[in-house]
Amino acid sequence: MTLTYRRVTTHADYHAMEELQEQVWGGGERDIVPLHVLVTANKHGGLALGAFDTALAPPGDMVGFVFGFVGLTSAGQVKHCSHMLAVLPAYRDRGVGEELKQRQRDYVLAQGITLMTWTYDPLQSRNAWLNIRKLGATCRTYIRNLYGAMADGLNAGLPSDRFEVEWHLASRHTAERLGRVVAAPVLAALAAEGVIVLNESPEPGNDAPATACRAPTGERVLIRFPADINAIKIARPTEALAWRMQLRELCEAAFTAGYAVVDVLADGACSYYLLQQNGSPE
Repeated sequence: MTLTYRRVTTHADYHAMEELQEQVWGGGERDIVPLHVLVTANKHGGLALGAFDTALAPPGDMVGFVFGFVGLTSAGQVKHCSHMLAVLPAYRDRGVGEELKQRQRDYVLAQGITLMTWTYDPLQSRNAWLNIRKLGATCRTYIRNLYGAMADGLNAGLPSDRFEVEWHLASRHTAERLGRVVAAPVLAALAAEGVIVLNESPEPGNDAPATACRAPTGERVLIRFPADINAIKIARPTEALAWRMQLRELCEAAFTAGYAVVDVLADGACSYYLLQQNGSPE
């Protein structure tokens, strides 16, 4: 498999972006970002960047894309708002999403912008691993039901709560993550250091929500969440909603107390967010 990456420029490519949105998220026309918005943003400081499989014939050769535009923080700082990252299922776990994000970072840095933000569902462990562990984004903002009720296959049935992550593009933290300098933390090692899990599993290996939660204390804490929320939504929808509410409560309390999500680790049926006091990257 040979992939090429290039900026989207043709109407055929923009239409391919529309179609890929439907394939990845399963929404209808009302849910996709349309061609005229993609074109306008891409021509005025934003970026629409595609990943293309050279073994496929156009226009069916686009297998992923990233799309974003210029915005402002609440304090007036210029930033890049990364709105969508999509990769076809057959091309996942091959580094396509990471490559798109790194190329997006290069483009934004060349504009003189050093901050990128985007949102994602904190219950989606695959996205957490890419955004927090691999790329080095951090999070200290939890937004309840950002988009209201959503009907697409990935989001239907739960409030659309989101993490808003910050990617400090020129920071040492980001450079270390992209360079694979820092290994992923290990749950047993963190436990030995006294780092507590705010929502311990009811029993070992169980991916159900905790029956009782703790308040954050100490320099670092862990928040547990399921490795596969999509399977839980299908098999145990009531439990999936309980997970949404539990993560909402814990993250809001931790962020209010000055913690930020700085890492992610996996351990069996569950993943864990590692939060640190004053966790803004340098």
